[in-house]
Amino acid sequence: MAMSEAEYLYTTPVSERYHFLGFGKSLENTMLAIIGVPLDISTSYRGGCAEAPRAIREASRSLELCTAFTNIDVEKVGFHDLGDAVLAPGDVVESMRRIEHVVQTILMKKKRLFILGGEHTTTLPSFKALASIFENPCLIVFDAHSDLRQEYLGSRYNHATVLRRIIEEAPHKKIVIIGARALSKEEVNYLKSVNSSRVEIVKILGKVSENDMNNVVKAIEECKKVPKYISIDMDFIDPAYAPGVQTPEPLGATPLELLEILRRIIDENVYIVDVVEIAPRYDPSEVTAFLGAKIIIEIAGMILQYMNVEMKCW
Repeated sequence: MAMSEAEYLYTTPVSERYHFLGFGKSLENTMLAIIGVPLDISTSYRGGCAEAPRAIREASRSLELCTAFTNIDVEKVGFHDLGDAVLAPGDVVESMRRIEHVVQTILMKKKRLFILGGEHTTTLPSFKALASIFENPCLIVFDAHSDLRQEYLGSRYNHATVLRRIIEEAPHKKIVIIGARALSKEEVNYLKSVNSSRVEIVKILGKVSENDMNNVVKAIEECKKVPKYISIDMDFIDPAYAPGVQTPEPLGATPLELLEILRRIIDENVYIVDVVEIAPRYDPSEVTAFLGAKIIIEIAGMILQYMNVEMKCW
């Protein structure tokens, strides 16, 4: 039986025990919302990222909430945890339709949304939701891969094609892909054919230099006053620090370098952040889940700082 719109207007709830940070604020009392999207349909190597939203939530409960980069007390602001999006088993197209609907509904309530993936395909419907509300937003992607294939394993909608589908299907001002270090010849040829003012890759290999930082800032210059979506595929980070990902790729950045870049590019115009491609069953000591939760807390502090939230820890 088909589900009615009302049945997945929001999401399936999680128990209070599994709220992000271990507690929840009412939607009226916080500007920060969080939702799990356990999409795991097109996985081509390691599976199990449907388990990531719960793993990140569990890890978050053990983290302190005074942010290291901005000294914001995130505990005083809190997140409204909407639970997990209701998806259609085995049907990526219908699942994406539902994700887009849910994300659009949350954004219309004027919240800043954090999405716990799930595979990277999640970004396509979520970015479409943003573009349906704000004209020509920017997409900033941290990823070891460019995800620009025309199709992969016979599918047009999967984690290896997601950015190409966004370029084709979602109105945008610019897409900036940061740190892609594993591209196919097909993707390189495609990049040569697209307008570099609308799609740009900032190459980073290993240690992030000051020149790399400056190149990122320059690449997103056009996005300063534009609504922004930040997508973090955790394989951007070197697998020495984030081993529990779907498709690990050596020679990545450190978590600290990622946060240093984010500190330079985040402002009050960031409306959605997603953290995707964590595979808990391949995550020794839950280190990648903890890292994903920590990144969300730090980004929340950065956004709140630009919104003049006066809730300092000291």
